[in-house]
Amino acid sequence: MLFFPSTMAGTFNLSSVQVFPCPNCKETINTSMQQCQFCGTSIDHAAAEQSAVSDASYLKIMAWSVLTFFLVMFIPLLGLVGVVGLVFVSYALPVMCIRWWVRYGSIKTADADFPNARGTAIIVTILAAANLLRDVGTRVFQYTR
Repeated sequence: MLFFPSTMAGTFNLSSVQVFPCPNCKETINTSMQQCQFCGTSIDHAAAEQSAVSDASYLKIMAWSVLTFFLVMFIPLLGLVGVVGLVFVSYALPVMCIRWWVRYGSIKTADADFPNARGTAIIVTILAAANLLRDVGTRVFQYTR
């Protein structure tokens, strides 16, 4: 007996299979599970999917803080706060982007907010990488003169 892909997909409903990292052990698990097969933690599906969206929102806030700290550098008496904040966020933002991609980059979900969160993560990652490369390039060029 022959099985056609469309028949099998309809039979098994493969389009509804979703995966996300376990909130406790970070292993990738299926959303249909009630508890993690690796660590036994109970799974709250909505919270697990929503954490990717909220973490992407934090990335956006951190990206805007780069501009804010840059502008604060030019305010008298607050310049040092701007410099310190800019240096911190310039190195923390790429780390947070890597963290987002490691935790949520492979999630397959039907959550309506997740595509926007992924788009935010892509844009912020590009901006963070460009800023980090600019900073490192400036420092290397400074020392090679």
